Amino acid sequence: MKHRFWARYLLAALAFFPLEPIITTQVLATSVFQVAQAKPAYTQYMQLGYNETRRRNYRKALGYFQQAERVRPGDRYATAAIRNVTSYIQRGSSRNRIAFVPGRPGRVRSAGTRGNCFQTGQFLIPLTPTDKEPQRTTAEHPTFFFYIPQTSVPVQALEFVLQDDNSTDPVYKETFKPAGQTGIVSVSLPANQQSLQIGKEYTWTFSMICDSRNRDKDSYVEGKIVRSQDENLSLQLKQLSTDLDRAVLFATAGFWEDSLRTLANLRRQRPNDPEVQKYWEDLLNSVDIKEVVNKPLLPCCTAQK
Repeated sequence: MKHRFWARYLLAALAFFPLEPIITTQVLATSVFQVAQAKPAYTQYMQLGYNETRRRNYRKALGYFQQAERVRPGDRYATAAIRNVTSYIQRGSSRNRIAFVPGRPGRVRSAGTRGNCFQTGQFLIPLTPTDKEPQRTTAEHPTFFFYIPQTSVPVQALEFVLQDDNSTDPVYKETFKPAGQTGIVSVSLPANQQSLQIGKEYTWTFSMICDSRNRDKDSYVEGKIVRSQDENLSLQLKQLSTDLDRAVLFATAGFWEDSLRTLANLRRQRPNDPEVQKYWEDLLNSVDIKEVVNKPLLPCCTAQK
């Protein structure tokens, strides 16, 4: 009888103890486990997607990128890869070896042109896929490309400015000698300059100075760039043996600057290689910069003394 009494007493007493800490602990443990599982799953799907992309198995790659996006809804790397791989499938991989699809398409060719440097119908053209979102790059010291057409007056100088959006002082500002002919010029952020910080947006401006006494007559273009890191992309890039394959993977991942710079370097190294030219044409055509695909890459730009 005593045992039954104490057993009933203990059961009654336990009924008054709160169960919330136990339940909360179980819920937290489950959440931590799910988060721990989500990261490896996302990483695995992204790596598989990139791997199938370099093999040109775009439909398989699309499936993996879509699974990665389900694990991390709205992830910028997964959504960029989905856009670009889908474009390969729609365009036909046999016709287009490389393509780029901006997140927010749209380009305004003449935006920012104030002066009258050019002949009628000619504009300074930045080699960027869109003016509505920043270029993405993995580079600490990226390169910027611009097409300079025939001018109606002599160009006195070219000027490039890179500005941190949170500072009034420019990260880099330099004046260059004009190229002296029509073609594509490039400006690289020097290695001895401050590196781009990951995740920070920068504004660049490229100007053609037609009258140094009146800068209102400059013709100029501007845009934004942001440095990003994709560890899964970096891992796949190490496994590639050719720069053409690297250019495709950069484009697929949404890194325009890296893809364009890689192909521009190949054009300089192998100017008569039809395969390199085909990749270059496909990339520029995919973002509607068709008029510059056959223009020469000029040996510019050297800083003014």
